Amino acid sequence: MKFIKYIVVLFALVALNSCESNDYVQPSELPEATKIGKQTFGVKINESIWTPFQRYRSNPNFKPMPVVWGSVQGKTLRLTVTNQETRESISLMVDKVEGEGTYQFMTYFPKNAIEFTPYASVYQRYVGEKCGQYPIAQNAENEIIITHFDPIQKIYSGTFKVTFQNKENPTEVFNLKDGRFDVRGE
Repeated sequence: MKFIKYIVVLFALVALNSCESNDYVQPSELPEATKIGKQTFGVKINESIWTPFQRYRSNPNFKPMPVVWGSVQGKTLRLTVTNQETRESISLMVDKVEGEGTYQFMTYFPKNAIEFTPYASVYQRYVGEKCGQYPIAQNAENEIIITHFDPIQKIYSGTFKVTFQNKENPTEVFNLKDGRFDVRGE
């Protein structure tokens, strides 16, 4: 049994060491608005441009988690993006999607959902060793406009604006505006 553990650890070390590291560059503009499943996402968070970032490039031995991920399950659109440099992620869910149009992000999962958090749409960020979860603020901006919806090719594009707030410290607010995405999902 110890031999198998050593093999797994050795494989993980080789895989991680063979990954080529990307250098983070603070984006100067939002990605172009497209409708072709280009795997792009960008937003202004409190006026600063934010885009996903993947620290390591893929190689045959190690495939990092995608930094832009989308899917439609039933009629629920789910988008998740991460920035491994800034240690932030954004998860957005829209229920009852029928196609192109204007919707609102889901705030909470249904009570019977098995999820790690009660928040269906949430902004998360690490500060030091603490992970803060910021749900959608009550009575604030919460709008997504789906401009392209193709469930056959699994391409979802659109724009959005939403405000997240710290429940314990209501003055800590993250305004996301001028958001855009073009995702090829699962």
